[in-house]
Amino acid sequence: MNLHCRIIVILIAVLVPGMISGSMQAQPNGLFFLSDCQQPRFGEKIFLKAYKNKEGRDSVFAHLERENPASLFILGDMVAKGSSKKKWKAVDKFLGKMKSEGTRIYAIPGNHEYMGKDSKGLANFRLRFPGQSIYGYRVKTDSFAVVMLNSNFRRMELKHRKQEYDWYLAVMDSLDADPAVKTILVCTHQAPFSNSKIVGSSAEVMQAFVPRFETSPKAKLFISGHSHNLEYFADNRGKHFLVCGGGGGLAQPLYTGNKAPYKDRVDRRKVPLFFYVQIIPMSSDIEIKAEGFSHDFSRQSLVLPNR
Repeated sequence: MNLHCRIIVILIAVLVPGMISGSMQAQPNGLFFLSDCQQPRFGEKIFLKAYKNKEGRDSVFAHLERENPASLFILGDMVAKGSSKKKWKAVDKFLGKMKSEGTRIYAIPGNHEYMGKDSKGLANFRLRFPGQSIYGYRVKTDSFAVVMLNSNFRRMELKHRKQEYDWYLAVMDSLDADPAVKTILVCTHQAPFSNSKIVGSSAEVMQAFVPRFETSPKAKLFISGHSHNLEYFADNRGKHFLVCGGGGGLAQPLYTGNKAPYKDRVDRRKVPLFFYVQIIPMSSDIEIKAEGFSHDFSRQSLVLPNR
């Protein structure tokens, strides 16, 4: 190779990372979180008002496909009835598209994945997410560690609940001691704190997982779904709790003002109706951004306070 050709190759390698190996590589764009994409069931519509939920879910899916994230974490309730193969069709199309573009997808089951018949629902879940334990696993990406936990305690045998709890304590100890890990995110489906009038807070999640989260020097954010809302809380220790259940399920009313059990830091006037959440690493912190669509399906973005 002559000098002129060498210079061209060096310039390509510097200006277009990934091309020299024969393929373009997606640049890191943070971690993406999605929850509660299930379509409304007939019984739910009796109590809650439907509003273009299929269109909302499909719009969120399409926007995520265009974003082409490196990693996507799905926090349960992907479908209305986990045991029904028919209910998985739209989600399967979305998952297939994302995986074909190189997105790594991680998931935990929500209560809807158990609906119909537990064994069939979990079999459908495992088919789509092989190798991901439904009783807890962790993902390390760059300086982040994401701990994924099953919070469907009432559908789990006591031995599996204990197995998951013991594993959780051990993995948090390991991550706290790992110098390569700077930030730990803990994820469940059911939220330890929520102002939802429909599902409320999970005392079981609060008791099982929050204490170790709060004692970890690296754990910054506890992320969940179940409440079909964007909610954001901070406790007196500076720990943050995020609810990101905007994937397409029926909107749930919230307790507000003096009736709200917890002080929500979200400006409710600016909340997207359907959305996902993006966690963007900063030099010494993280940025939390909800990306989605308003009632008229115009694009809507909201950056949450990180202090």
